[in-house]
Amino acid sequence: MNILVNGCSFSRGPGSWPYHLADMNNANLVNLAQAGAGIDYITQTTINELCARTYDLVCIMWTGPERIDVKVDDISFFKDTIYTSDYQSKQNDWPEKIVEPFDDQSLVEKNWVFGCGHKNGDKSIVESGLFTQLYKHKNYQQHIEHLLFNMLSLQSYLKVKRIPYVFSFYKNYVKDIESFHLYKCLDKTHFCLQNNIFDLAQNNQWFEDDGLHPSEEAHKKYAFTLNEFIKSNT
Repeated sequence: MNILVNGCSFSRGPGSWPYHLADMNNANLVNLAQAGAGIDYITQTTINELCARTYDLVCIMWTGPERIDVKVDDISFFKDTIYTSDYQSKQNDWPEKIVEPFDDQSLVEKNWVFGCGHKNGDKSIVESGLFTQLYKHKNYQQHIEHLLFNMLSLQSYLKVKRIPYVFSFYKNYVKDIESFHLYKCLDKTHFCLQNNIFDLAQNNQWFEDDGLHPSEEAHKKYAFTLNEFIKSNT
C-alpha cells in the first residue's frame, strides 16, 4: 500500500501521525508536508505528485486559511529565510527514518515560498515584498473562499482519478467555512472532522515544549482515529 500525505508542520516530523498511520497499514509513505506550508503548496504539489506516481490513499491535513504560497523561479533569492520548501525539506530527515528505496524529500518541489513567513513577520520575506500586496487586499472571507476553491479542486481531481482520499483540518475551521455555499460542494464522506489533532492535544494537554504542536501521544491517538475513519469511509 502506498500512502501520500500533505499538509503543514502538524503532519511532519518523527512520531507524527502519518508515520503511525503508515505503520498501522504496513504501508509505504511519501510525506510532502512542510512546516509553514499553505493552501497553494498543498494543492499543487499533491496533484503534481499524483501525476508522477500511483498511490492507494491520499491524506490531506489542510492548514490555516490565511496561508498562501508562491512558487518562484529562483529560490536562492530566499536563502535567508526558513519559510521555503527548500529549507524545510532538509529538516524532514532523521537517523531512524526509512529512506529506501528513496528519500521522500527528494520528491519535494524546492521552489516554494510560504506566506506563513510574511504573517509571522519574517524579515527576509517581508523585505522581499513578495506577499505584501497579496495580503494587503485580502480579508479573512477571501482567504476562506481561496481555501474552499482549492479543496474543491483537489477533491475533483481525486474523484476523477478514482483515488481514495481523506481530508481533515489541523484545527477546527468548520464554523468558519460552513456558511459559504462552496462548503456544500465538499463530499463530507471523505472529511474526517472528529477529534482534529489540535483539539485532541488541547483537551489532553498533549503538547510539545513549544505549547503549539501536538506531542507524539496526540499524534498516535489521531492516527488511530483517522485509520478507523478510513476503514469505514474509503
